[in-house]
Amino acid sequence: MIKIGNYLNGPTLFLFLMLALSALHPTRAQAQDVSLDAVLSETKIFTGEQFTLSIEVQSSGTHSTQLPQLPVINGAHVISSNPSRSTSISIVNGQTSRTTSYIYTLIATSIGTYTLPAIEVVVDGEIRRTDPISFEVIEKGNLSDTGPQMPDIFVQVEVDDKEPVPGQQIVADIVLYFKQGIEVTSFQPSFGWSTDGFWKEDLENASQPRAESTILSGVRYRKATLLRYALFPSRSGSLTLNEYGLTVGMRTQTSRNDPFGSFFGSGTNQRRVELTSEPVELTVRPLPERDESSVNINAVGDIQVERTVNKTRIEAGETFELETRISGEGNIPLIRRPEFTIPEEIETFTPNETNSIERVGLTIRGEKIYTQQLVTRTPGSLTIPSAKVAVFDPATGRYRYRTLPAIELEVTPAPATVSSADTPANVLQPVTGLASWQAVQSPAVYQRAWFWIFLLIPVLALIIGRWRKYYIDRLMGDNKFRRSEFAEKIASERLELAKSKLADGEDTKELYSQIHKAVSGYVSDKLGLPEAGLSDNEIIENVEQQSVNGQTLKSTKYILDKCNTISFAPTAGKDDIESDIQKAEELITSLKKAL
Repeated sequence: MIKIGNYLNGPTLFLFLMLALSALHPTRAQAQDVSLDAVLSETKIFTGEQFTLSIEVQSSGTHSTQLPQLPVINGAHVISSNPSRSTSISIVNGQTSRTTSYIYTLIATSIGTYTLPAIEVVVDGEIRRTDPISFEVIEKGNLSDTGPQMPDIFVQVEVDDKEPVPGQQIVADIVLYFKQGIEVTSFQPSFGWSTDGFWKEDLENASQPRAESTILSGVRYRKATLLRYALFPSRSGSLTLNEYGLTVGMRTQTSRNDPFGSFFGSGTNQRRVELTSEPVELTVRPLPERDESSVNINAVGDIQVERTVNKTRIEAGETFELETRISGEGNIPLIRRPEFTIPEEIETFTPNETNSIERVGLTIRGEKIYTQQLVTRTPGSLTIPSAKVAVFDPATGRYRYRTLPAIELEVTPAPATVSSADTPANVLQPVTGLASWQAVQSPAVYQRAWFWIFLLIPVLALIIGRWRKYYIDRLMGDNKFRRSEFAEKIASERLELAKSKLADGEDTKELYSQIHKAVSGYVSDKLGLPEAGLSDNEIIENVEQQSVNGQTLKSTKYILDKCNTISFAPTAGKDDIESDIQKAEELITSLKKAL
């Protein structure tokens, strides 16, 4: 007998029922991909000022949506209960998204702080609610002629910390403020913003600034952050950020689109205005006292320090390398070379320095590596003592100490050389036979030239050796002398790097940065000036004090000004860059004679 009817028992029947229910109610599953948001055009509004409420329904399919039901909104009145409606469709990675917006116009009625209640919208028969939004209604500012008048457009330098410590990174924003009805079409920074007492680095900037609404002294403005810089104070005390100049193209806005909507676009009846910010006063607090037993490298930020040697077992007389790697976020460009305690049996040489800087968002991070050649001629066990490196953390206001472990070295004797005593000597045999002897009159030994030459060689060698030892000792102990001696070599290396980057098609700004470092670094090294934090005006003043000729001084000003302003000028051609590199080489040759 064949049984029927039992195929839908148990799990099979449950699965069948679930599939049937999902087929009968597809909207229940689809409703899960719907999102609902309420957006106010302004959250701080003047009394009597109009603003908009937008209710946005976003989904990946088509849904049945009823008109939103607005509750009573305290502090504002809805001008019309019939909203305007717009729909937009976007496709991202093959996924279609549809956004339907219901836009209501409201007017602020009463001063105070209010909350827009949750708004109910019925989507596919299911009630959904938006999140509440807080807003504030304020009294409109006094704009009479008797009170201070705010300009229609102005620029301002805003820093995130007005009381930093030396070496701490602060962010300086160049912010443009302009009233409603003004459309900004372009902007161009003025040449050469002077930041005396600060090391300055450019940060990543948006290709198209975005404007947002704000209220200043009772007046509504739009504000846009145009540029951002990272600044590192080089000393404590009262420092001033000078005025920032800006040339802005503007016109009267003819629509309610984003005021930067036609950014860099063309237009008629445009005008250009020259704007200058007010100076910004900063109080740079001195760093606290650190542990005197620690090594000071002028590090401020989240910085790591590592120290290694390329080999721990070496032969006497063999060179090896001590590498110190400093990396992280902070004042990497201003970090100094660490001075470690090295055993007397080890001879040290001037370290080689390499560094790289990277801009990530609003932070400067990078790496600086010091590689030092060492040599010892004494066999045995040696120890480079452990060191404690001080790093100041601005977040906590305290020093953090990086402990570097001791390095153990095993020095083995050098292989013995073969002595001539171990080589069997030839036995001389007398010559027998007939011989004719004659007496020859020869001059005295001291009358021969070679006598005096051999006599003077040890003396000259001693003099040269003493001078060489004095020269090396001075290189090791006198930082100013060492920088002066290697100034030309470092400048030449930087210019050669600029040439190689030019051949590789590097960015013009980076090329001129290398040229600037070559010239300014050469002057600073030759004259013993601080390695960082000097303005171009200070460098030129020091060159002028050396009584250089007028043409050399003029060339120095030209190169430094060209390098500083190239960031804002049109892209230079390859021939122009090659010409400027050649001018920098000629300038360093002229400065070498004068300095």
